Amino acid sequence: MADLLGIGKTGLFASRKSLEVTGHNLSNVNTEGYSRQKVVQSTATPISAGGFIQGTGVKVNGINRVNDEFIDKRLNNALSSSKYYEARGEHLDQIETIFNEIDTDGLNQILNKFFNTFRELANQPENEAIRSVVRDSAGLAVKDFRRIRETLDGQAQNIDRKIQASVTDVNQLLTHIADTNEKIASLEALQGETGDLRDQRDVDLKKLSEFFKIHTYTDDKNRFIIAAQGIGTLVTGVHTLELATISKNKENSSNNMNGSVEVVLKDRPGQTITNQFQNGSLASIIKVRNEDLKNLQDDIDQIAYQFSTTVNSIHRQGFTNRPIKMTAEGLPATFDSKGPTTGINFFKQPVSVEGAAGALDLSDLVKDDLSNIAAAMAPNAPGDNRVAIAISKIQHEKLAGDGSITLEEKYLQTIGKIGLETGKAHLDAEQANGIMAQANSMRERLAGVSIDEETANMVRFQHAYEASAKMMQTADEMFKTVMELKR
Repeated sequence: MADLLGIGKTGLFASRKSLEVTGHNLSNVNTEGYSRQKVVQSTATPISAGGFIQGTGVKVNGINRVNDEFIDKRLNNALSSSKYYEARGEHLDQIETIFNEIDTDGLNQILNKFFNTFRELANQPENEAIRSVVRDSAGLAVKDFRRIRETLDGQAQNIDRKIQASVTDVNQLLTHIADTNEKIASLEALQGETGDLRDQRDVDLKKLSEFFKIHTYTDDKNRFIIAAQGIGTLVTGVHTLELATISKNKENSSNNMNGSVEVVLKDRPGQTITNQFQNGSLASIIKVRNEDLKNLQDDIDQIAYQFSTTVNSIHRQGFTNRPIKMTAEGLPATFDSKGPTTGINFFKQPVSVEGAAGALDLSDLVKDDLSNIAAAMAPNAPGDNRVAIAISKIQHEKLAGDGSITLEEKYLQTIGKIGLETGKAHLDAEQANGIMAQANSMRERLAGVSIDEETANMVRFQHAYEASAKMMQTADEMFKTVMELKR
C-alpha cells in the first residue's frame, strides 16, 4: 500500500505541475515573444522487490521552453533587413517631397521662367518693367536653391538626432540583456526554470535587431555573447560595451557637414564606427545621410555654381541700361555717378562649388538698381539685346556632367535618381516583410501557444490528476481494510 501511495503521489505531483504549466501557457497566449513550455517527465527509477522489478511512478525532470534557436536567428536577420528598407523608404519619401515638380513650381520650372524672362528682355531691351520681372524671377530661383539646400541640411540634422536616440535605445537594451544574463545564470545555478527570462531576452534581441544585424552564441564558459556585424562584441555575459555619439567638425565628418553626429564605442571615442553597421534602421539612416543626402547636396551645389557663374560670365560683358559717357579716347567710361557701368555680376560670385546653393544670392548692384541688369553688349545701344539672348541660351547649353548634359537635364537626372532609389527601397521593403512574416509564422507554429491544444492538454492533465487522486484514495481504503482485519 505504501508503494501504491507513493506511485499515486508522483502521478499527482506530475499532473499538478503539468496543469500549472498549461495554465501559464494559456495566461501568456498574447504575450509578445512568449515561447510555450512543457513538462518533461520520465519513469521514476524502478526497484527490486520480492524478486520482481517494480516501478515507482513518474519523475518530473524539468520544464522545457519550446524554442528553435535557428528560427529565432532567422527571424532577427529578417527583421534587420525589413527595418533597413523600411527606414530607407521612409526617409527617401521625405527627401523626394523636397523636389516636388508636379504639385508646385519646382526648381526646374522656376529656372525655365528665369530664362524666359531674359527672352522677353531680349525682345524689349529698354523695358524697365521687364527688368523688374527678371530680377523677381532670379530672386525666386535664389530662394528655391536655398530652400532645397537648407531642407537637405535639415534632413541630415534630423537624422543626426535619430542616430543619437537610436544609440540611447541600443545602450538600454544592451544593459537590460546583460542584467537578464545575470538572472539566468543565478537561477540556473539553483536549478531554477529560466524559460520566461530567456523569452524576455529574446524580445530584447528582436528589438536590438531592428537597429543593426547581430550574431549571438554561447562561448565555452557558458557566457551569452552578442556581436554586431561589422562592429564586434557588445555583450559578454554580464558585461557590455556601450555605444556613444560625438560631434565632428566638417573635415572629420562622414557626410562633410559641420557638427555631424558620429557613432563610437564608449571606451574607444577616437575611432568612429558610423559606417560599419550592417542592416537595421541605424545602418539605413546613416546611409541615407552619408550617401543619398550628400550626393544630392553636391549635385544641387554643382548646378547652382554652374548656373550662377555662367550667367555672371556673360552678364559682365554687358553694359548698364543708362547713358554712359565716352572718354577722350572714344572708350566708354567704366564708372559713373551710380557705380560701374560694365563688368557687373548678376549673382554674387560663389567662392566655391561647396555650399554654392545655400550661399546663392543676387549681387548688391542688381538688387539696388534695375539699370544694372545688362541686356546690351555695347554702351548706349538702345536696341542691343545680345547679352539677354546669350543668357537665355544658357538653358540649352551643355554645362553639366563634363559638358555632356544641360543644367535642366542634370537636375532632372538628380531627382529621377532619388525617385528610383525610393521605389527600389519600397520594393525591397515588401520583399523583406514577406521573408520576415514567413520566419515569424514558422516561430509561431513551433513556439506559439495554441489555445485549442492547451485546452485539450488541460482536460487530459485534469483527468490524470483525478486518476492519481483516485489511486491514492483506493490505496488508503485498502490500508484501512487491512487494519480492520487485524482488529
